[in-house]
Amino acid sequence: MNKKTGQIYIVGMDGGIDSAVAAYLLKKQGHSPIGVAVTYHEDDGDFKELISPFLPDELDRIKQLCQILEIPFYATNASELYFEEVVEKTVSARLTGNSFVPNVGKVSVILKTLISKMTGLSAVKVSTGHYAKVLRNQTTGQLNVYVANDIAEDDSFYISSLSSEVLENIYFPLSELKEEEVLKISKLIPFDFKLDKKQRRLDRHNFMNSEGLAKFVEKYSATSLRKEGQVYNFFDGSTIGEHLGIHQFFRGQKKIPLKSKAQIDKELVVSRIVPANGMIFLDKESRLYFTHLYVSNFICDKNLNRSVPMIANIMLGARKQMHSCEVFFKNNGTLFIKLKEELKDFISRGAYIVLYNKIGVGARVIGGGIVRYSAFYDENEELAQYPKTKDQEDNEEDKNKQKKKDLGF
Repeated sequence: MNKKTGQIYIVGMDGGIDSAVAAYLLKKQGHSPIGVAVTYHEDDGDFKELISPFLPDELDRIKQLCQILEIPFYATNASELYFEEVVEKTVSARLTGNSFVPNVGKVSVILKTLISKMTGLSAVKVSTGHYAKVLRNQTTGQLNVYVANDIAEDDSFYISSLSSEVLENIYFPLSELKEEEVLKISKLIPFDFKLDKKQRRLDRHNFMNSEGLAKFVEKYSATSLRKEGQVYNFFDGSTIGEHLGIHQFFRGQKKIPLKSKAQIDKELVVSRIVPANGMIFLDKESRLYFTHLYVSNFICDKNLNRSVPMIANIMLGARKQMHSCEVFFKNNGTLFIKLKEELKDFISRGAYIVLYNKIGVGARVIGGGIVRYSAFYDENEELAQYPKTKDQEDNEEDKNKQKKKDLGF
């Protein structure tokens, strides 16, 4: 691309360092950036602390930043799309005992909103402060997403959900830079940046597990959907207590909210949620693991050969460690994934995963999809989603004793 043409770029501005540097670099390259802030959540002021990690800085401050950069500034509201793509899915996930990654939806909403403004502003591309590479395969013409040069800052996990049509309109100025280089450039911009990127990132990551989310769900759901019920010990079937609503729980939860106080083994976490009858099951975290994943809604390069299994690397969350796996493609965008090693962890239905062709800088995104269930093969070579209960273990022991007896031992 000729960088001296003075072409117009829309830059999504949130008041943070990364988007400001993206605009600064575009201007230095001879382009004409226009700063656009995307707003939403205007009806959720009573949850400001909870949702603040997803919000841009104050519009007056973003406008001031654009004035310093000497670029035009506009603001646009995307509340309707954000509600549909993020709020409703967040609420639905909590009510059904599933997981969801709000930031995947947020990134999609912002980029789609900015792209919708391109024609009106005569822009050729949309840019943001994300760290990711979008490159075209010279053989197939297909656009692919790659890991950025700074792995610790890489945003390819979030960008992976975008369609080719969206990627066609995007340019990421920070894709080749390291964070220290971006911070050095930001010193050239005389602005008091206040957004704490690291803390906001951590808060977004923990959002679905935050205590305040239950009240947020109550605002956007009917009481009849927030079923009350019993909490049980999954292993021995004993009743631990009653709870006030299914929406207060998530898989892996350690702090268990009950109607009345009860002694709960500190090793127990939420292992299973049954929304139909409000049943919550707890199990020891040490008993939870998986070796296989069943994934649906998998979006990938249309030229990908899905007729044979593939060796790949799976990322279970943004910037998390990758794990080697074998991928078996099924029909209608579904996959069966076999991990090379057992993971002493848990992943909930609804979680988003991304497959890469290798580990490290320049790794290409193969595709991303939604987890339907995690599982493992037990000692009988049967696929299981949950560890055995005490009754199942006792029955297995009785069978083994009988088998030994029959064999004369």
